[in-house]
Amino acid sequence: MEQIMSMAWYNALMLLLVLAALILAYYQFGSRADIRRIQYDLELLRIRHKEFVESVVEAMAVAYEQSRRQLKEVRENLRELQEQAVEGLEKQIKSAREQLDALAQRLEEKAQAAKDVTLKTAQGVERAIGIRVRRFMARASLLRVKAKVTRAGNAARKADFDRADGLLAEAVELLRNVRETLDDDRSYDELLNTVKTALYEATAAVRAHTQNIQPKIEKVLTDADQFVGHLEAEEGQEAKRP
Repeated sequence: MEQIMSMAWYNALMLLLVLAALILAYYQFGSRADIRRIQYDLELLRIRHKEFVESVVEAMAVAYEQSRRQLKEVRENLRELQEQAVEGLEKQIKSAREQLDALAQRLEEKAQAAKDVTLKTAQGVERAIGIRVRRFMARASLLRVKAKVTRAGNAARKADFDRADGLLAEAVELLRNVRETLDDDRSYDELLNTVKTALYEATAAVRAHTQNIQPKIEKVLTDADQFVGHLEAEEGQEAKRP
């Protein structure tokens, strides 16, 4: 979309330059042929500019629709987690659902208001909404990681190490999804790597049937809690912005 936006502004600038050239040709040379040619070029640029503007608007509409689908997916994931009633997740799920509803409402408000602001402003607003949606997706995945790790800990207490290992492997895959979801948003790398390291250490403990499995499990949950709490606090701050 940024490339489309740049081209749109480029064409707007060209329109102004051609218009200036048209006025200059009229007053300095008075050549009808030159003026007709410039008028033709001006009309062509006007059409191209209109097409680019329409492309930007269409691209933003597509982006907003994608964000709607992603929020719907997050809502379904949170509903499933709530039904599973995993110990220790109730408060975080409740907070996530409340903030999700608020973000969905904000998305619709901004999508509706896009036509009343400049293209540059509208693009910036859409990009900010998209970032918040992706962070919400990462947050939901982290809650699923916590659920998997909690159940793995329960399985390990019963000496069902194969079950625990399988659940931790699923948690590792979910953590990879977090990295992919955040894409080039590198501000969470440290938090993510901390959870990843703790998860690998817990997996190694389970596979070795060591005596310190539960402390390793608790370390994963603590680190994941910190990550989720950070995302929750940031969304709270973003929600306060006009």
